[in-house]
Amino acid sequence: MSTVLFHHDLGVVQGFLRFSRAVALLICAVALVVLAGWWCKRPLLTTMWPGQTAMTANAAVGFVLSGSSLLLSQHSSPRRSSFGRWLSLAVLAIGAVTLVEYLWMTDLGIDHMFGGPRTHGSGRWPGRMGEPVAAGLVLLGGLGLLLPVRRWLYLREGLAMGLLAIAMSGLASYSIALAGRNDMLFGRMPIHTALLLLLATLGWLSATPTLGLTRLATADTLGGVLARRLLLPALLLPAVFAFVFQLLQSRLGLPETLAFVLMALFSGGAVAGLVWWAANLFDKLERQRRESILLRNDAGTDILTGLANRRALDEVLACLLRSQREHDRMFSLLMLDLDCFKTFNDDFGHLAGDQVLRVTGHLLRAALRPADMAARYGGEEFVLLLPETDVAGGREVAARVLDAFRGFAWPYRAVTVSIGVAQSAFGDGAEDLIRRVDAALYDAKHAGRDQAVAAVALPTVAPSKT
Repeated sequence: MSTVLFHHDLGVVQGFLRFSRAVALLICAVALVVLAGWWCKRPLLTTMWPGQTAMTANAAVGFVLSGSSLLLSQHSSPRRSSFGRWLSLAVLAIGAVTLVEYLWMTDLGIDHMFGGPRTHGSGRWPGRMGEPVAAGLVLLGGLGLLLPVRRWLYLREGLAMGLLAIAMSGLASYSIALAGRNDMLFGRMPIHTALLLLLATLGWLSATPTLGLTRLATADTLGGVLARRLLLPALLLPAVFAFVFQLLQSRLGLPETLAFVLMALFSGGAVAGLVWWAANLFDKLERQRRESILLRNDAGTDILTGLANRRALDEVLACLLRSQREHDRMFSLLMLDLDCFKTFNDDFGHLAGDQVLRVTGHLLRAALRPADMAARYGGEEFVLLLPETDVAGGREVAARVLDAFRGFAWPYRAVTVSIGVAQSAFGDGAEDLIRRVDAALYDAKHAGRDQAVAAVALPTVAPSKT
């Protein structure tokens, strides 16, 4: 059983790499703006808009380092790639130290980068990020460190899934907060921090577009197209659902039961929308596939008779001859010529002649097995290829074809056919076999037409050495 190789769409692969670099630049830019806001004591620069939670300075430093590491990871210089891994290690260290501070309820001094008073009621320095953000930086640093190590691919993908969970939980919590409730688990995570975590995860995954989770998304298959179109909307749905549910319950004052019912309807509609989108995509791709098959078939099909054309015949004949040489698989070739066809055209016109050619294509297809091939060789000449068939089997097929022509109710006058039969032999080339079968056809013509003549069979295997 042959295995179909996994192919990637090169254009999509390049697009993923460009996306990764763009994400790295965006992360660095946003984080540098936040750091400038802390340095210049401009609160507006540390938030998305007035009144929202600010991104901490330590988180911004971690994002600058991670974005820089992502850019360096795609550089061709081993030295720069190695430096990028050191930056990822620094990101991991920032997150790990912050988690240690929370775990041991201590202050290790990394929260005082820009000084300032402690936050009222929380006992936290302005530079100390929330626990989910610190955990996200640990995972983000680990993702960068494991990028070049293929044997740790599954661990790297696990870190990416954890990051996606943190980012999506943060976005969902923020959506609920927008709808009027502020006591959520990740309510302290700033919206731009959650977005940068999401973008950073996607950027690191896109940096290796032919490995791991992104391997399917870059495939040149239907699965690849579906992954590229549907994965991102599916990631954003939880945040949208959370926002709608909380909005129905808090802002509109609906009872919890009614809010659940409406939420279920909304969820069903969203899923149905994704299914409809996928169905449209399937339909479009299937029509494109069928059009491609039709074009491919047209390139190898004689339009008038519906049989294979000379180009397709040459390709299949070459394959059969190669199989004969390599595996000693014989086959037979029949060449047919419509008797007195020029006279028929002169007497009844070319439209009647075309109809005879169409009927000939139908009769030949009906006389063959599925594995056999009928082709129009040129004009009124046709060729039949019969794999795994010796000269005796070729004669039987020729007899069926002769009977089919004799028994058909031709509209103007009876049409007969002369047939040459030849079996492939060891060392045959296409010209050798065609020459033998053409000579047999010539003999059939000169013996009175409406009959089949077989060429003398030659050895089908290499002569043994004594």
